[in-house]
Amino acid sequence: MAWKNMSTIAPRYAEADNVVAGLKPSLPLSTRITVAGAGAFGGWTALNLLRLGYKVTLFDPWGAGNSLSSSGGETRLMRSVYGSNTFYTKLANESYDMWKEAEAWEGSKLLHTTGNLWMVGENDNEMESAVVQMDGLKLPYQLYKATEVPDRFSYVNCSDLSYLILEEKAGVLKARESCQAVLKKFVSEGGQYVAGALTPGSVRNGKMGGCKTSSGGRHEMDIYLFAGGPWLKSLFPEVLGQHLAVTRQEVHYFGLPAAKAGFFEANLPSWIDMANDGGFYGIPGGFQRGFKVASDKRGREIDPTTQSRIPEESEVERARDYAHHRFPGLGSLPLVESRVCQYTNTPDGSFILDTHPEASNVWLLGGGSGHGFKHGPGLGKLAASIIAGQQGLPTLLSLSRLKSSGLIV
Repeated sequence: MAWKNMSTIAPRYAEADNVVAGLKPSLPLSTRITVAGAGAFGGWTALNLLRLGYKVTLFDPWGAGNSLSSSGGETRLMRSVYGSNTFYTKLANESYDMWKEAEAWEGSKLLHTTGNLWMVGENDNEMESAVVQMDGLKLPYQLYKATEVPDRFSYVNCSDLSYLILEEKAGVLKARESCQAVLKKFVSEGGQYVAGALTPGSVRNGKMGGCKTSSGGRHEMDIYLFAGGPWLKSLFPEVLGQHLAVTRQEVHYFGLPAAKAGFFEANLPSWIDMANDGGFYGIPGGFQRGFKVASDKRGREIDPTTQSRIPEESEVERARDYAHHRFPGLGSLPLVESRVCQYTNTPDGSFILDTHPEASNVWLLGGGSGHGFKHGPGLGKLAASIIAGQQGLPTLLSLSRLKSSGLIV
């Protein structure tokens, strides 16, 4: 199977206003719902279903924000720019406000509004479309020609850049802490959490029966939502095997020189480099981790349970070489630590939310494609509304779009 290239900025499938079918029948509040997966997608969906009045049980074998998951780790970028894709721009913007609400009920800082600096090369039509989107939504930003950058960004090598865009309503999310805060809120509002895994049951007469639990028991509910991130493919290989590719991704933290650490933390926002072939992005020295540098380039396919979490020296050097090129004043950068995680990619970069084609009581939610975490609140609210029958399913989230649009070849 050949996978088409996915965009760093935006999912390519953008028929957000189309709906697959009419509204499903309204789901009675007596319906019992189980959500498998307490990451950014599953946790927020479970919380929103609970707030709609349903009895909800949330399962996760390793806990919210664990290091095996795609929603774990220390930090994630928060941005609203998605090229010409209005759906994802609005969804990210809505999620930004919901993350701020989560800070209020958690009582700790989860979203750090540092801004995000887009480094743009020549002939980048996606970023031109992004500017139009920001203007339309009145999102604040600053645009600088590469030859006229302010002193604040004088440490950035702009020799191969056309211009810089500072997206002001953007920043950094505390990933692990955010997932744990959502789980804590879910339990405090009456949800039931089980530290365990679920194995899908057999399908008969258009519905799935009870699931097996990792403790050896049997779990039966009326509706099941599987939001298992990189494990979705192995849980439902016959349905999702062609739709998902789970790839290895490395994140590196470098030590900044003592004389420059404070300056970088105070002056450098998070950044995304569109002019670099590796699609590098990063977060300045902060959160007591170091100078974060990571590549958005898709790695090799892996099994999220068994893959080695040890960084590869070639990847460390590639990240270090990039940092030397883009931030030449940093000098030699010692590696402080690395993380190895994974992306769960769809061929077009759009998420998946749909029912199992042979089991009407099973919903599948996933395909974060490396940009999903920030959307957790908005997507969870949307998924809960669709499952409850309050609105239709957007075409760009459906499984059917992948076949009808020719994205699987």
